[in-house]
Amino acid sequence: MRASLLPVTTQDDVERLVEPILDRHKDLTLIGRHLVVKPVRHVLRFIRLGHSIFDDLFNVTAVIDLTFLRYCSWAINGGRSLYNNGWGPWNIFDPEEVERLRHTIEETLPGLRRVNTIDDFVAYRSNEPPPHNTFSFDFKLMAYIAIAKGNFDEAIGLVDAAIAKGWVDHLPKYYEPLKKRDRAALVDFLRKQQAGSIETLGLTDYWQREPFPLELSGNKWDCFVVS
Repeated sequence: MRASLLPVTTQDDVERLVEPILDRHKDLTLIGRHLVVKPVRHVLRFIRLGHSIFDDLFNVTAVIDLTFLRYCSWAINGGRSLYNNGWGPWNIFDPEEVERLRHTIEETLPGLRRVNTIDDFVAYRSNEPPPHNTFSFDFKLMAYIAIAKGNFDEAIGLVDAAIAKGWVDHLPKYYEPLKKRDRAALVDFLRKQQAGSIETLGLTDYWQREPFPLELSGNKWDCFVVS
């Protein structure tokens, strides 16, 4: 009953909400319902202004993710909810709540800006508050991070342990080059994953290419890849 009697949030509502924030913070851009911190490199930082079970309310989430994971849509893995008065969603048709939400978003931005590298991301996710502190149990994510950093033994150990426990239905595409320690093939794999995610999410204009740690480790002559 509640949802049918009250207004429905639209993209125009999102744009009105964030317009003064965009004016004050030139390192932000709005893509759909996602307020993205620029530039986008290996780390993607954004605030999602999502739907709730009620048509007139927003669920707001601060998210930090990695661009070299292959995404077909915006994910909120490890997202931290920005609650209204510490408990729930936001009514953007209430002027007082709108101002409070803007203030909450701006208070959150410095924390997002501090996460710039893969190591920053690991530190951020490792300190997730309960009940969201599941980062270290995500073997797929941990394996990707280990590969990107050039920690091949760690990555192989993670995948082999998952295989032994029956958590893997099929071998990952990167498994054979990983076993061979084939840096060029692994960089190519990560780059293709990253390019697909950047294009799918509409982030091409805001993306800045940077080397993976695995490209900078080892022999400088055999680990540099041009693509």
